[in-house]
Amino acid sequence: MATKEEVLQYVKTLAEQNVVTKDELISAYNSGSNVKGDQVITKRLGIAEILYYIGGAIVFIGIAIFVFQNWEDLNGFTRILATLGSGIAAYIIGLIFYRDERTETIGSAFHLISALVTPIGLYVVFDNAGFDVSGSGWQSLISGILFAEFMASYFVFRRSIFILFSIIFGTWFFYVFTNYMVGTHPYFSIWKYYWYRTLVVGSAYMSLGYFFSKNNREQLSGFLYGFGTLGFLGAAFALGGWKPEQNAFWELIFPLLTFGALFLSVHLKNTAFLTYGTLYLMAYILKLTSEYFSDSLGWPLTLVIAGLFLIAAGYLYVFLRKKYIST
Repeated sequence: MATKEEVLQYVKTLAEQNVVTKDELISAYNSGSNVKGDQVITKRLGIAEILYYIGGAIVFIGIAIFVFQNWEDLNGFTRILATLGSGIAAYIIGLIFYRDERTETIGSAFHLISALVTPIGLYVVFDNAGFDVSGSGWQSLISGILFAEFMASYFVFRRSIFILFSIIFGTWFFYVFTNYMVGTHPYFSIWKYYWYRTLVVGSAYMSLGYFFSKNNREQLSGFLYGFGTLGFLGAAFALGGWKPEQNAFWELIFPLLTFGALFLSVHLKNTAFLTYGTLYLMAYILKLTSEYFSDSLGWPLTLVIAGLFLIAAGYLYVFLRKKYIST
């Protein structure tokens, strides 16, 4: 039997000759050790880590309640100190904990506190300066500052929590900045404009999810795939409208989008595409039967037909999951 050093040297030789890829080696290791991607995440995110994050969220709630209850009694400086000061302090404490592998998850908990408290602090700063922070312009500035802060932090420290909040604040910036660009222009329907932007966000999330799946950040990939698919298909479904103001283009293209999601679930072996694609396909079937067939066929017969289609969609979900994803 070959020694460990001989095996590693052989693997190194194969890598130099481009015979095997990094992904293939990782897949072979996971297969041999019976470790799946979800198990890796579960192992890393144990009870202690979950308690850290829950504790961080509770700290944020405590700060928010304190500021709300004592708002009138606090002057401008103490308001900023209690909010923005707390956010900056939590950020620095998180960096200190990152210096030791044993406490790096605690550092993430403090950065969670910072990410939740700092937006309130920036609102307080601009509000004390006399600006109307409810407007899209100032919200664009606040979200832009937060996006730049956490994106720069990610490039410097390479922590997943920084890229997660970069995505969240970047999404916030995209919505409020596009609101600011349009303003109250009568050409834009508020809801349709929102749904079209959600199509863009959903597409961006899925693209980022694919990128992170190739860079050993499967936990971020699953999060982005799920919310991306939910947002994209939800926006396309909403754009189809309801009788008598339905949009023929989106009603015709929507089943193609759902089957596209099912195809991606098989290609990427991800259940988010399969789950949301199937659920939206079921919703689409119910929508069509209620809009176009309830009057002509009668409501009872329409329900029977819809039920049969839903059973078929459910079987398709089980079949694809067992055959292409679970294995």
